[in-house]
Amino acid sequence: MDNELYLTDLIDRDVLQRIQDAFSDMTGMAANTTDKNGISVTERSHFSDFCLKYTRRSELGCRRCEYCNKRGAEIAMEKGNFSTYICHAGLVDYAAPIIANGQLVGSFIGGQVLLHEMDEARVRKLAAELKIDPDAYVSVAKKLPVLEKGKIEKAANFLSVLASILSDMAYTKHQLMVGNSEVERAIKMKSDFLANMSHEIRTPMNAVIGMAEMALREDLPSAAREYISQIKSSGQTLLTIVNDILDFSKIESGKLSIVEEEYEPLSIINDVISMILNRIGNKNLELTLDIPLELPYELYGDSNRIKQIIVNLMNNAVKFTAGGEVHLSVECEPIDEETVLLKMAVSDTGQGIKKADLGKLFQSFQQVDSKRNRNVEGTGLGLAISKQLLTLMGGNISVESVYEKGSTFRFELPSKIVTHRPSIPQVEETMTVGNLVANTYIRQQLKRDCEKFGAGYWELTPDQLEESSIHFLFMEKPQFSDKVESFLQSHPEVTGVLLVKYNDKIQPSLNNIRVVAKPIYALNLSAILSGQDIFEVQEGILADDVNFVAPDAQILIVDDNAINLTVAEGLLEPLRMKIDTALSGKEAISLISGKHYDLVFMDHMMPEVDGVETTHIIRRFYDDYKDVPIIALTANAVGGTKEMLVGEGMNDFVPKPIEMRVICAKLKQWLPPEKIKRREEGDIIAAKQEECDDEPDIEIEGLDVNAALSLVGSKKLFFAVLKDYYLAIDKKSNLIKEYETQEKIKEYTIEVHALKSASRQIGAMELAQKAERMEAAGNAGDILLIHEFTDEVVSYYRWYKNILAPYFEMPEENVEGGLDFTQEILKEQAEKMGDALEELDSDKMEEVVTELAKYSLKDNHKELYEHLKSAVQDIDTESCEAIMDAWTKIQW
Repeated sequence: MDNELYLTDLIDRDVLQRIQDAFSDMTGMAANTTDKNGISVTERSHFSDFCLKYTRRSELGCRRCEYCNKRGAEIAMEKGNFSTYICHAGLVDYAAPIIANGQLVGSFIGGQVLLHEMDEARVRKLAAELKIDPDAYVSVAKKLPVLEKGKIEKAANFLSVLASILSDMAYTKHQLMVGNSEVERAIKMKSDFLANMSHEIRTPMNAVIGMAEMALREDLPSAAREYISQIKSSGQTLLTIVNDILDFSKIESGKLSIVEEEYEPLSIINDVISMILNRIGNKNLELTLDIPLELPYELYGDSNRIKQIIVNLMNNAVKFTAGGEVHLSVECEPIDEETVLLKMAVSDTGQGIKKADLGKLFQSFQQVDSKRNRNVEGTGLGLAISKQLLTLMGGNISVESVYEKGSTFRFELPSKIVTHRPSIPQVEETMTVGNLVANTYIRQQLKRDCEKFGAGYWELTPDQLEESSIHFLFMEKPQFSDKVESFLQSHPEVTGVLLVKYNDKIQPSLNNIRVVAKPIYALNLSAILSGQDIFEVQEGILADDVNFVAPDAQILIVDDNAINLTVAEGLLEPLRMKIDTALSGKEAISLISGKHYDLVFMDHMMPEVDGVETTHIIRRFYDDYKDVPIIALTANAVGGTKEMLVGEGMNDFVPKPIEMRVICAKLKQWLPPEKIKRREEGDIIAAKQEECDDEPDIEIEGLDVNAALSLVGSKKLFFAVLKDYYLAIDKKSNLIKEYETQEKIKEYTIEVHALKSASRQIGAMELAQKAERMEAAGNAGDILLIHEFTDEVVSYYRWYKNILAPYFEMPEENVEGGLDFTQEILKEQAEKMGDALEELDSDKMEEVVTELAKYSLKDNHKELYEHLKSAVQDIDTESCEAIMDAWTKIQW
């Protein structure tokens, strides 16, 4: 903590104001509280017009008053008590010091009274010094209170007592701050240690697990396979423990962030199923799920933390249950039209928990019934972490348990609805299900799920099959007897559903038998009853398909990086929206002033006027844009980003690199509903055909092309983005170097931030990492690190000029022997360039350069062509416009 203390850090301004006002009300005298330099930190109480409206209104008078306040407090501190003194204007004042840890941190001042009336001549002389109207000054001086000396001394004593109380308050707060600082330092040291240690442990453990995984793919003796499987399993357990300790440390130090976003709850549940099935392994355990059909397709929350909580509860259930059932049930109880209370419960038939131990469950490092569970791995942190995560998200958790019979852990979490449509589709036709499964847990859940779909449900024996009238017959391997096989063979209209373990590979013996991996629950049952492939249904339910167009929507995209504009435009092309682009906040404001947009995508970090400032201007000066959604584009999507941007007037954000799934979700959420139209089946097929690309795979040195394609979606868009990147290399690398040399840290940080984003878009991952490091240095103001590594970054950046040149070299101009160049040709090309600049179409800009290269250009024409060619390569639209304007004005 800084050794210098400040009064308002130690005592809240409101507290100081209330104490000061109370003193003035009781004594009828003026009062003020100042810092150690005599500058007011509160609103003045009962100040006379003589002081407030005249003396302090003068610059010289104000300085003299502050000096008097400071000097009075210093004298009081030297005396160890209050001081009474005559101020520079001749009034009686008194001051008492406010002291903390032996330092003067402020003063409590009162007075503005007289022992006798002021001499008029003196008042007029002072008025002349302070350049104040003397008659008015004399008039207000006559209104000053004249008090007996004894009354003034009593008030001064009272003020001294209050100052002493304030000093005690300041000292106590100082001690707390010192103590807190020590605690925070200790917590930080522990957190840093744990973070470093967890990294040191995780890195080799990931290598061990990876090597074990590769070894298990080889042909190994059974004993060796068993040993390596144990190594892998133990490694995964150790990683879980390390992650728990790190999470707990973050929570304890207040550094764990809740990052909320749109998520699909059913997708989380499917991920959890896969993880828990691996955990169950060969245990005699059935995993069952009870999922409501009406579960909203998309909710808003921290999906990673929600998944962590579910996995933790289910892992515990598997860990402490030798046989029987582990059951996950989900409910969604409406709170209002836009919010549900998400309820989840994990039940098991395990060993249960003693009543006396229930209170310990959510405490850190607690493992109940330790003698019985001495061989069960874990830190005892999982439930404590889950509870604290739920508290951070506004939820709660509870437990019920019967010893030796099992436990149920329940948690509730309020969740905003993003997409209301149900996660699981209803079955259109009424079906009848026959069930041969012997397992009680599967039978019970299958019956519940059939009731959800309105399907008939019958529990049968093989002898009853011929008399039944069913559409589907569910069974496990033990029930799949010769008799059952014969029945299915003679009744092809009946579909047999053979339930197997998740890792069993069985080829059905008949065409009307479907092999389905357990657990059977509402989603895959929906597919079975509808005659659909389970994998296709899951993909259709969980994938965020581009199933809409918005041909009437007017969209503005603002970004100082032309590459990001190309990416955004290319990604949104299938949606048929009317898109305008702007390379700066100023250009965006110009466009907005002449046109109404339905939605604006706004880059967060831009030079000159950034996205936040541009949003402030739009919201303040354009009334018809007060409710238009403004969505930030940002590469710094960390915890609290959305809250910060919303607080600045934006509605939401899209993280960079931009992904089709995310940006489409935002459009569906924020565009006016009447602008969104469902895509016709034919359009979807045509779009998919357009996406099919028969070109061979692309390989470019220094680029992870597959990573880039996963972001931009098509090779056509990839090359458009790559072209913009190539054309900007000279200009952008020179800017980075220039800002580094001139130590313009803000501008430097914006440019390397843009380089980071652009490099990720094309798959230049190593360069993106280097740029990210320089961005962090810029944000930290670390000029030494910037000077040390900028040359390396710039050199690496320029290296891509040679790599990409064969793909995008500009044409050479014909100086001699070319076509004749006329004023009409220049005028025609100038008009084309004007259209290209208006549309910000770099391809059309290059077409103009290519066309001009066919002509014989000399003297000024040649020089202007070279400037234009360079400006087009840099995508410098302002320079292009200026060059063409100058060129058309040349005298022929």
